Amino acid sequence: MLTQTHLTRWADVLVRHATDIKPGDIVRITAQTNAEPLLVAVYRKVLEAGGMPVVNCRPEALGEAFFELANEDQLDWASPFAQLETEKVDATINIAASTNLRTMDQFDPAIIQRAAKANRASRELFFQRAAVADDPSLDSELKPLLWSTTLFPTNAYAQDAGMSLSAYSEFVIKACQLNQEDPVAFWQQLDEWQSLLAEKLMQGSELHFYTPAGTDLTVNTADMRWLSSPGRKNFPDGEVYSGPNLNADNGGADGVVFFDKRCVYQGHAVRNARIVMENGRATEVTAEEGEDFLISMLDQDEGARRIGEVAFGTNRAIDTPTGQILYDEKMGGSFHLAFGAGYPETGNVNKSALHWDLIASLGEGSKVTLDGEPFCIDGKFVTMPPEVTWL
Repeated sequence: MLTQTHLTRWADVLVRHATDIKPGDIVRITAQTNAEPLLVAVYRKVLEAGGMPVVNCRPEALGEAFFELANEDQLDWASPFAQLETEKVDATINIAASTNLRTMDQFDPAIIQRAAKANRASRELFFQRAAVADDPSLDSELKPLLWSTTLFPTNAYAQDAGMSLSAYSEFVIKACQLNQEDPVAFWQQLDEWQSLLAEKLMQGSELHFYTPAGTDLTVNTADMRWLSSPGRKNFPDGEVYSGPNLNADNGGADGVVFFDKRCVYQGHAVRNARIVMENGRATEVTAEEGEDFLISMLDQDEGARRIGEVAFGTNRAIDTPTGQILYDEKMGGSFHLAFGAGYPETGNVNKSALHWDLIASLGEGSKVTLDGEPFCIDGKFVTMPPEVTWL
């Protein structure tokens, strides 16, 4: 189980590595009620670093109450305080600790989408400031914004993963590498290796994915920027990511992709989804589970059927899907595509209220080529220095 040592190390990574808090930084800490042990540890670390913590503790029942009772004006209301916070904070640390992953199942997805659209301006400002933090050379007057999201173990997450709370907590400790004597040093070492992987990807322009499950997909990433994600925006972490070149002749992507991992969004599960891409758009969509919901998400706005992100998972300590995308998309030997909004720092400018990561295995028999040359075979990267050592 999680000990105080684990909590302190976890908070240390979030404050010292993920968001790099400096004296005077305004730090927004948003947490659900059950995350109190980690919330307190993070709060203390922010104070030790000289930061100015602002805490938003959000009981889970508030979301249910909102969608049960909100009228049309309330659904369409964009909080000016949320916009002001997004303008003023220097860093944001989010700690999720859900106790019921099915709370939103009772509500029409269209209502949830409507509320999301109402806050689109503050969300887009958030991502624009985050892009400046990733690439200071961007021509922008906006202040950089560092952020990180993590999940605190609860029975709900454990049940969704098919584990006891004790077993799930051990899984989290392993995925976060909290048994490393110095987790901050470990994640910095991962960043160095992933940066080499990103550099190699930027030397090419066309990825071809093939898997025995049914993927035969070409993604054009010419002139796109690949980035290492080593425990900063997400924790735990382990991925390199970019976005398709939407101006390419094929619209960024064409072919077929089969997502063989169970993926959950807003409490709805999708399993074994098959999507046909033509000229950069999803034209045929089927799934063994959750097909109607998947289609409704892809139909919510103009950008939702385009790909905003393409990424490889590198976390070898995560070897089984849990139903939580923050962990599952990082799984070593996998790749994922996000439909909807892209990350401006990668060069992908797709806009949408949606950003849904769907995951596919890169196991035995799979092959990814970069400009026709082998890049990832059977889930292992070729012609690369040795990977970091995962406990």
